[in-house]
Amino acid sequence: MWYLYVNGSWIPTPAPTRGELFGDGLFETIRFWRGQPLFLSDHLHRLIEGARILSLQLPLPPQFLIGEIHRLAQAYPEARLKLLLYRIGEGAYTPSTSHSHLRLCITPLSETPFPLGPPQLAVRFPVNFIVPTPWSPYKTLSALGYVQAASYAQARGCHEAILVSAGGLLSETSRANLFFWDGKVLRTPALGTGCIAGICRLQVIRTAHRLGIPVEEGFYPPDALLSAVESFTTNVVQGIVPLLELRDVRRTFHVGERSIAAHIAKHLHLS
Repeated sequence: MWYLYVNGSWIPTPAPTRGELFGDGLFETIRFWRGQPLFLSDHLHRLIEGARILSLQLPLPPQFLIGEIHRLAQAYPEARLKLLLYRIGEGAYTPSTSHSHLRLCITPLSETPFPLGPPQLAVRFPVNFIVPTPWSPYKTLSALGYVQAASYAQARGCHEAILVSAGGLLSETSRANLFFWDGKVLRTPALGTGCIAGICRLQVIRTAHRLGIPVEEGFYPPDALLSAVESFTTNVVQGIVPLLELRDVRRTFHVGERSIAAHIAKHLHLS
């Protein structure tokens, strides 16, 4: 029996899920925009591949899930849908089944600039914790490092924290993927650094290729950002967000309507 401490008393409570106990699961965050779920096929591909890596069985057919998501997008034209897939069953570290539960949460979004967000401030997080694994490209329920990094940035008056891998390479940010532009090549950390295979990251790479902008997915030291003309982050809720400054090193970047970030945002295929 599990108990919850509330106001001086221990109250019986349902047992935590395996997702709560061990982070044994995945999530996807899907942006609803003008009544459409953006990049839905890419989201479902990542969810299905992540479930395969973690040996999880989806509890419903993908086609049924697609229909439900489109129905919800009609009811919530501007919203964030979070899908939570976690293993069922009890036990300790060794799972007893591959069956899973799927939960969802819908959060309406106010009218915010999209797909190009307002410039943000960033700071480097001092703990190098990102490690490449077979499951690092997917959005798992093990997010403690990202929580700590986001808290660190907030305490220093910044919106984002730049994350460096355990091997000392640029990887991602506390809630997004990272890009930087040196005037000739658009660069982003490779998935081999341990960063998440972001859906908006994928759209930016596709758009850059379509526009004839050279793109490189590589392995870069943190100081590579210091010589960049521009830098921006990407996630599906905020879209493309230019970085205005790296506050800890007082490095500023070019932003504005004539930036590479604005050019790519203008040509994103929002479908």
